[in-house]
Amino acid sequence: MTFQVREARHDDVPQIVPWTTDTFSWGDYVPDRLPTWIDDPDSVVFVCADETDAPVALARSVMLSSTEGWLEAARVHPNHKRSGMGSAMNQAGVAWARERGARVVRLAIEAENAPARRQVEALGYRKTSSWVFADFAVDSSYRCADQHRLQPAPASDVDAAWMFWSTSDLAHMSRGLLAHGWKWRRATPQDLAVASKTGALHTSPAGWVIVDETDPGYLREIWVATTSEDAPRLLDGLLDLAADRSAEELTIKMPNLPWVSEALLRAGASAKEVRVYSLAV
Repeated sequence: MTFQVREARHDDVPQIVPWTTDTFSWGDYVPDRLPTWIDDPDSVVFVCADETDAPVALARSVMLSSTEGWLEAARVHPNHKRSGMGSAMNQAGVAWARERGARVVRLAIEAENAPARRQVEALGYRKTSSWVFADFAVDSSYRCADQHRLQPAPASDVDAAWMFWSTSDLAHMSRGLLAHGWKWRRATPQDLAVASKTGALHTSPAGWVIVDETDPGYLREIWVATTSEDAPRLLDGLLDLAADRSAEELTIKMPNLPWVSEALLRAGASAKEVRVYSLAV
């Protein structure tokens, strides 16, 4: 079929929602976020429109820093799979990011999604890093040992935490990236400085961690500095912190190292793998 790539409009939303509501077993976040994305001046949503100008595919592009673009939420109507729309939207997203100064564009794909991985590899992307992610249902009554408990880290900890992390296996395996939600970008010392000021950087004898509490009911780990020996104790502290903050769910994303998966398993979670791909532009 013939199609054109154009920017999404608000009148596209009612036509997109029906075929993006049940993308995964748990549903999909696209219907809820699409109107906000369309209004966001720092991102763009591209759609592939058919001969009647109806949207039958979509993807979002956003700048995560002055030189880093991110592509996400690629969806194609079930009746139009393998039509070249995914590649066309990817190319449009890359061009958009390049025009805004991006030197690299990244995206993430779950390791079990082999068709998507083959598609982006055919477009020239290379795997940059491999991560594991896990969700914990939080027991509100849980309390860890006092020595494992996390406390807000003072500003004086920022340099030490950064130096510790930047020479660690975690930094090497992550290729220097930080996982914020389902977006990955380069970590910087400023991330730790800001987290310290806002109370998001925590510490214990087991290491340091940055958490995100933006969404009510969720505690998300977005950066961690620890060792293979201390990882179980740091996870114990995170479960305690999540319970203390009345979170219902704790989400962990860490570089895919054997000892990380082992620590998550010991803590009661089954980790899944996600791969981050990069394209120099």
